Amino acid sequence: MSSTATSPFVVSGTPDDASQVTSPASAMHKLGYLYTKNDAVFGGIIAQYAASPTALPDPVLKASRIVPPRPYTDVLIGNFFDNVNYHYGILHRPSFMMAYVNWWSHRRETQSESAMRLTCLILRICANSAQFLSQQTSLQLETDLGDSAQDLSRSYHDAAQTISAFLSPASGDLVYAQQLFLAATWYKGEADFVQSWHELGAVVRAVQEMGVHTDSQSDGLKEFDREMRRRLWCALYTWDRYMAANFNRPPMIQSGTAVPLPNPHLDEQSALPDVPSLIVAKVLENQLARQLGEGGRVDGISVQSNLAFGEAWMSSLPPVFRVVDPETRWDGDYPYIPFQRLQLHCVGYMTQLLLLRSTFVSSGFFPTTGSARAPLTPEMLTVLHRLVDVSLKAMAVSKDTFELCFPQHSKYYMVAFCPFDNAALLCSLLLHDNDREVIPRRMEVVHAIGQALYISRRLRGCTKIGDATWSVLSTLQDRLNLTVPEKAMVEETESTGKNRVDSTGSDVSSATQLDEPFQSFLDGELRLTEDSLAADSTDFLGMDLGILDAVWNWERVGF
Repeated sequence: MSSTATSPFVVSGTPDDASQVTSPASAMHKLGYLYTKNDAVFGGIIAQYAASPTALPDPVLKASRIVPPRPYTDVLIGNFFDNVNYHYGILHRPSFMMAYVNWWSHRRETQSESAMRLTCLILRICANSAQFLSQQTSLQLETDLGDSAQDLSRSYHDAAQTISAFLSPASGDLVYAQQLFLAATWYKGEADFVQSWHELGAVVRAVQEMGVHTDSQSDGLKEFDREMRRRLWCALYTWDRYMAANFNRPPMIQSGTAVPLPNPHLDEQSALPDVPSLIVAKVLENQLARQLGEGGRVDGISVQSNLAFGEAWMSSLPPVFRVVDPETRWDGDYPYIPFQRLQLHCVGYMTQLLLLRSTFVSSGFFPTTGSARAPLTPEMLTVLHRLVDVSLKAMAVSKDTFELCFPQHSKYYMVAFCPFDNAALLCSLLLHDNDREVIPRRMEVVHAIGQALYISRRLRGCTKIGDATWSVLSTLQDRLNLTVPEKAMVEETESTGKNRVDSTGSDVSSATQLDEPFQSFLDGELRLTEDSLAADSTDFLGMDLGILDAVWNWERVGF
């Protein structure tokens, strides 16, 4: 899968065998010293460990036999590259398939540690693939293999964990790092966000052991091997910065680790050079992360500059990904394109919301317990209007994402989290505006909350995060102080998921169209409902957030 740069000084041996320490370089490596390309003393030394001469432990051998028979593995591998790999883009299908075919031809031979690394990667692919099966494929595998897709995915993951624990992190092998990355994505699909974050840390340390973070030791590599290292780093950096910016997790990757971005030309088809590589979206997402995310909170000046960058980033997306009137001629033949288009729109809008929310929370609109809400300055009113506008756009994209992904891609994190996080913020705005004085486009806000409830209700019982988001949103809904028509709208939208339409049957998106009918209802002095559940009732803040506790809290939306 990858080649190793040649060096006049090469250290061989097994990383766990003290008798193999025969040189100062080997000793330094075992002490934990990490070489860099320009190191004056050790820069020309590369530690290389031979495969362990000892027999593989029985648990590892048993785990390696969990790989399903070839026809079913082929189905899972094919599904992974058709429907999963473009989520992060760390594997290159043609090169992997060459190694995969060769692996099967030597399947019955004694397995070396390098072969076990590939076995582990294959199991990771099977585990991730089984999370995103079509109903037809899922039924086929469940019938033939005698287990549910969920149980099959878990068994492949558990087997890979057993093998991975046996493999040496000092191997400096890209396959080892790739399988660790897929462990993190598997936990993310299962909504185990804490374990996913820890697995992400293991990948970061593994690739740093290889020197990927400084792009070192790459001068002697083939262009393909260098490219695959950069793709993995691109995915890691983006994910790490997203976790740091959104969920107050400390960044694992230090600032200033500038690694060149991946080259999309590796995937170009000679017959169709205009079709974008699946890695293009990952590069674009990484560019946004590099600009906006060094972790931590941001002040007013940086918020404004980052907001300007985020807007410019969205407006400059390539035609196939642009927000307004995108190029869609390849959507049918390349399903990753519509998926990545919506993914980029979600990332762009949610990033803007993160920045706007950080400004608005500090405005005093969300008072602490027992204090009065501070009056909004004209500047903060402008921020509020902008916040609502971006939030409504984000909800529309979230609804489109759900419609595209459900049910096969339901476990993809953004499908459930983006509409939930967005709706929780909108609920908070309504709850803190109990006098109904400042929230603009109120009927659109109410409708957007209904859309999020519809999504979480459809995901309930289908994914773990769907269960959790439904519990929180339904609790917030019960505490909203709504008029009769508002309450009816939420209930209807939650039930049907439909967009609002006017008397001609056309979709209503204009703020004027939505607000004017609502204003006439107010003039009629319609009775408010749920008065006893006003914003000062905060008993719901003690509810168990379940799996969301790792990535979300009430302070995030002003409570």
